Amino acid sequence: MSTKFSTLPVSEVNYAQTMETVVEPFLAARRTKTTFPGFDGAPISYEAYPAENAVATVVIVHGYTESAEKFREMSYYFLMMGLNVFAIDNRGHGNSARRNSDDPQTVTIGRFTDYVEDLQTFVTTVVRPAYPDLPLYVYAHSMGGAITVQHLQTYPGVFERAILSAPMIMPKMPLPIPAAKALADTSILLGKGDERVFVFHGFNPDATFETSNDTSKARFDYYHAKRLQNPLLQTASASYRWVREAAKVTKRNLDPKRCAKIQIPVLLFQPEEDHSVVSEKEDAFIAMVRFGRIVKLRGCRHEIYASVDDTLLKYLRLIEAFFIDE
Repeated sequence: MSTKFSTLPVSEVNYAQTMETVVEPFLAARRTKTTFPGFDGAPISYEAYPAENAVATVVIVHGYTESAEKFREMSYYFLMMGLNVFAIDNRGHGNSARRNSDDPQTVTIGRFTDYVEDLQTFVTTVVRPAYPDLPLYVYAHSMGGAITVQHLQTYPGVFERAILSAPMIMPKMPLPIPAAKALADTSILLGKGDERVFVFHGFNPDATFETSNDTSKARFDYYHAKRLQNPLLQTASASYRWVREAAKVTKRNLDPKRCAKIQIPVLLFQPEEDHSVVSEKEDAFIAMVRFGRIVKLRGCRHEIYASVDDTLLKYLRLIEAFFIDE
């Protein structure tokens, strides 16, 4: 396996300084940040970065309460691999349209398929026209993994390779999923669908690394500082509508007939310490994908891309081998 990553380009040592003086200026000089009309015309934000001598294009699909901006370090690494990068802000996140604009800290959605249709619209109207002759890949995390799974099932053949990083095949919730769905259904009938679920809290400015999904304090601190400065990055909790839709994703994700439609190589990364999704359901999903395989990583939490240097370096090498060398 050839690799550009003999060492990690951005280390936890002096991490913030490297991001601020090297990575962010490099990306800013190349970045296009704008919007496209989503499947229903709503403005959906994205970031795009052209690679020098690109060999392929990758779409980044972030997770619940995240943003394209959270994946700037990963965008930098993809560019080093020779991949053009397109990173979407899923609706209700970042700079994209929100159903509840008066409460940007709460994620809400009409139907989970809205995310899927936005992704398809993004690919067909923005990404593919920009680079029609290059292979098209997708890298998705958590909720973005569930969006991508359902996209692969609904629109087979659009992407040629897919990486699912701790995908939300089944979410972990404060209540058992049937109870969570029943609560959500009742609240929606009462007209509270876009309101924050009562057991959740808003953005916590005092959030700590110890309770986070990261194993790198430097990486946690850097993005948390960004969130403190930008209210649009402070999405932190779910509405009753989002809970209802999240409670339904597992049935579609694990539908054997739908999974049989996925005929491309799929690499699923599963962290050892994941408190956000159900790992056993990831195992069940990947077993139904003809060209799927799983890599289980020790010593990391849900957000593998925010791991300590040694783990992140291993992760990048495996990603590069899958996207570039295979």
